[in-house]
Amino acid sequence: MDTTALKIRQIEAFRAVMLRRTVTSAAESLHVSQPAVSRLLADLESRVGFVLFERQQGRLVPTAEARVLFEEVERAFVGMDRITLAAQQIRAMRRGSLRVAGSPAVALDLLPAVIARFAERHAGIDVSLLAHSATTVVEKVASGQCDVGLIAEPIPHPAVRSERLSNAVMRCIVPRKHRLARRASLRAADLRGERFISFPQSFDARSAIDRVFVEAGVSRDLVIEAQLSQAIVALVANGAGVALIDPVTAAYARERVAVRRFTPEVPDHFCIVTNAAQPMPVVAEAFCVDVREAFERVVKADR
Repeated sequence: MDTTALKIRQIEAFRAVMLRRTVTSAAESLHVSQPAVSRLLADLESRVGFVLFERQQGRLVPTAEARVLFEEVERAFVGMDRITLAAQQIRAMRRGSLRVAGSPAVALDLLPAVIARFAERHAGIDVSLLAHSATTVVEKVASGQCDVGLIAEPIPHPAVRSERLSNAVMRCIVPRKHRLARRASLRAADLRGERFISFPQSFDARSAIDRVFVEAGVSRDLVIEAQLSQAIVALVANGAGVALIDPVTAAYARERVAVRRFTPEVPDHFCIVTNAAQPMPVVAEAFCVDVREAFERVVKADR
């Protein structure tokens, strides 16, 4: 018995005849001619080495051997059906996983909002969200541990693609009952002598902010440093001072502090990062579309 050359079309013809009981009906279900089904059955019988069907009063009757073989065929086709279903679910983004990492400025408010809407539309996709420094986010994307990263400052890396999002500028935040909260916008000179909450000196944002005040000839009372924008918001909300922070954090902080436009504008750059060596999963591409749209809404609402 030579079973090495069994072909899927032969098995399909055999299964169709077992289910439909006639060559005519089997041919219709397979969208082929009756002679083609008969030829496939003959080829299969030749390969397996035993008779599959006997004709009794003009009807095909499966042999005992055919019934045993059919049990195995059905098990195999159940597996194929599951594979087909899985492929359909993956294509429709109803099955799979998405691993997202973000720096704290976006991982604590913006990304959870985007993920909540994304998960509602794509039930069956398992999503994980990690919050790390921008450098760690880039490393996790570069190593394939995460599919998508969103960072609040550009971090060049040869193993990732970096897409800068819409232009954004920092906002000034002051306590809600502060005298400056009555103004629609603020200038560097308005913060002269104010207690100022800063990012650490190692941050690019700190350098950009300090440069603005040096160029304006304005001195501030630099009393507190904090790494996280959310921590700076909490400090301002508790009356510790005033600050400049990224527009995303500012957009979600309006109930806690007064958020005002600031001149001269201090640019702030957000980037989506993906692995440069691997094709982006379809689900990750769809998620990036949502991130771009959400970021655009936040920036526009803050203008």
